[in-house]
Amino acid sequence: MNVPDLSVIVAAFNEEETIAACVTRIAAALPENCEILVVDGGSDKTGDVVRSLGKDIPDLHYIYNENDLGKGHAIRVGIEAAHGDIMAQIDADLQFLPEELSRVVRPIREGTADVTLGSRFIEGSVRLPGSAPFFRALGNRITSAYASLLCWHRMTDVLAGIKAWSREAADQIDLHSNNYSYEVEIPVKAIRRGLRVVDIPITTEARQGGETSVNVVSDGAAILWDITRFRMGLK
Repeated sequence: MNVPDLSVIVAAFNEEETIAACVTRIAAALPENCEILVVDGGSDKTGDVVRSLGKDIPDLHYIYNENDLGKGHAIRVGIEAAHGDIMAQIDADLQFLPEELSRVVRPIREGTADVTLGSRFIEGSVRLPGSAPFFRALGNRITSAYASLLCWHRMTDVLAGIKAWSREAADQIDLHSNNYSYEVEIPVKAIRRGLRVVDIPITTEARQGGETSVNVVSDGAAILWDITRFRMGLK
């Protein structure tokens, strides 16, 4: 059995509309030595779809996250199950393009970064119509600016659902968040530990299915408070 060098984690919660296209596109974009881990905490037919695709995609693995506690918890489950020395995460709703995973992973492969963050808001990024509603984009910019200020390191889009990190970085970060705060826990703890965090320009589309469960106000406030705690070493 070949041990994959890259593990792609897809956290899913009722994503039966898009999971087939997401997984198929990942497999086509990264055909060699890559495993795909779908961590599913929902109650729809996502699992049936993934199991069916597994007949043709041998390195596709379905993990039913029975005690799902949130997206951060799903990513933690994926990290624990991953075999690769490099791990990446991409959302299942196809707002972020599976074809760009290789771009996000490349600096880690080349040894120039420990954590990479896909960014919708730097030179070279492309935002297609409907991909970044005004208040969501504003909230992302405020969150990223606050994290950048506290860490004294410029980050332009800490909340984008496409990231990558090395296994060594994952071990040092020691992710604990169950909720959406995991998005900022990864880069803030990485910087606190002296790891190299790099923004990568990406393309974003409008989500292709499902509905977001993010509350801009309540989740945003929780994330801002957690950034402070992560930076101060209190969480």
